[in-house]
Amino acid sequence: MATNTFGRRGVVAPPPNRSFQPASLQPVAAPIAPRPLSSEETLFGDNKLLADLPFLTIGLIFGLIVIFALQRSLAIDIGRDGSLDVRSLIAQGASGYDLVVGRNEWWRIGLAPLLHGSQGHLIGNCVALFIVGVRLESLIGRGWFSLIFVASALAGEAGSLLGNGPGTVGVGASGAITGLIAALFVASFEPEADADQTISRLKTSLFFGVPALLPLAFGASGNVNYYAHGGGAVAGAALAITPWLAFWSYDSLPRSAGMVLLGGFAGSLICAGFAAAHYRSYMADAGLYIRASEMPANTREMASRSSDFVNRYPKDPRAHLFRAIFFIEQNSLNSAETEVQTAMSLAASDVTGGPVRSVAQALLAQLLLARGRYSEAKAMAAEVCRAKLGDVRRLLEKSKLCGEKAGS
Repeated sequence: MATNTFGRRGVVAPPPNRSFQPASLQPVAAPIAPRPLSSEETLFGDNKLLADLPFLTIGLIFGLIVIFALQRSLAIDIGRDGSLDVRSLIAQGASGYDLVVGRNEWWRIGLAPLLHGSQGHLIGNCVALFIVGVRLESLIGRGWFSLIFVASALAGEAGSLLGNGPGTVGVGASGAITGLIAALFVASFEPEADADQTISRLKTSLFFGVPALLPLAFGASGNVNYYAHGGGAVAGAALAITPWLAFWSYDSLPRSAGMVLLGGFAGSLICAGFAAAHYRSYMADAGLYIRASEMPANTREMASRSSDFVNRYPKDPRAHLFRAIFFIEQNSLNSAETEVQTAMSLAASDVTGGPVRSVAQALLAQLLLARGRYSEAKAMAAEVCRAKLGDVRRLLEKSKLCGEKAGS
């Protein structure tokens, strides 16, 4: 990182006069006035150790931990694996296309990047944030670091809304962190850095960046929000390269992160106010659905508990899907088809019902195929084949209901 100086580089003191005779006086150049110090430089400039400590990174990690502790205290239920109930996440500010665009709840964009779905989710993000932040914060300064974090978080939300299916619900700071990873990769090519520093920074950015972005090339299926990673990475890389293109120095932006963080904090507080106004209604709705701690661990448990689930949670599409599995095991295909259709109908009006509806459609396509109604099965599978659910699509491909070779 370029070192700030208070005078001019390359100015050499004149050699001593070899004669005892007084030398003729030369005109003295006007002294160069030092530039005013920022508050950050005044506080840390005299202490190299303090100046290099990643205070902003540590502060962000601490803030995410505090927010997750609050999430757990407000959650309606916690699953066997430690994950928070999805209905609790929705009440707390999780984002998704149906929620943000469908219900016009744009305030979720300012909250979802600060929330996490489980302790493991939080720990993974905090570890990546610390390792990347230690290298990046001192390299580009806290002002640019703050700007990249906030902008990448918002860009990650945009990527998530555009890339994921309508019923997908997401939380997490991974979009913002991937933006920092991309910024570290770009900033690694700083001309003043030595070879060892450059290699270390590149290794760190690639270690985290490759697994965060590579699945986008293969459909990005699963529970990880790779589209948020992609959006954050684009924003982070673009901002990191901007100083080189426009100003040629990261010092062109004031190093104090106060204004950026203040703006982000104020925006999040406003979004939290909207979440609080909707919280009661969303938590009341959560009582109508199967809680995370009650979710069956396997298909056999789904079938054996299906009757109880349907009686207790008749509005939950998953309960009817489990009941359909029970009837399939009993070889009662008519009853199974009825339950699957009920699950599809309920899922259509559920903000988290997109994935459930896709699974129900795939199951119905299999039922129709088993009863010899191939054309209906193929039509039912068409929408699911276009969806971004890799496991479900692979199931239909095995039955030759997806792809160009379907039915051949």
